[in-house]
Amino acid sequence: MSKLIYCATPGRLAQYREIIMDFVTNKGFAPFHPFQSFPFERYEGNQRVGRTKSMEYCLRAVNMCDEFWMFGISQGTLQEVVEAIKTGKPIHLHFQDWTPGDIEWKKYYTELGHKYNNPIDNLLEAV
Repeated sequence: MSKLIYCATPGRLAQYREIIMDFVTNKGFAPFHPFQSFPFERYEGNQRVGRTKSMEYCLRAVNMCDEFWMFGISQGTLQEVVEAIKTGKPIHLHFQDWTPGDIEWKKYYTELGHKYNNPIDNLLEAV
């Protein structure tokens, strides 16, 4: 059985959605990409839905998926990884093993990680 993989991606890397989905597919899994499933103009950018409700939908999707793969760091991906940790999902960090990768992930984690109690510190130690 193929696993459904949640592809946590910062909005600043949204243009790489297809590349990330291909990366997951080429590993033999089914990608669930929030930018594919929840288009900005219909969700976060829609005043009737907005950011808060869109993130709620994303967190529900994290729970639906078998694994959580993180492709970069942002406030949204940190909220999502906190949910994945809380629910015991297997988590895989893929910051730089796809092209072009998130070359600024360390900067963003330094800036934002403390707001979420540095949720991936233990995972980074294992790398």
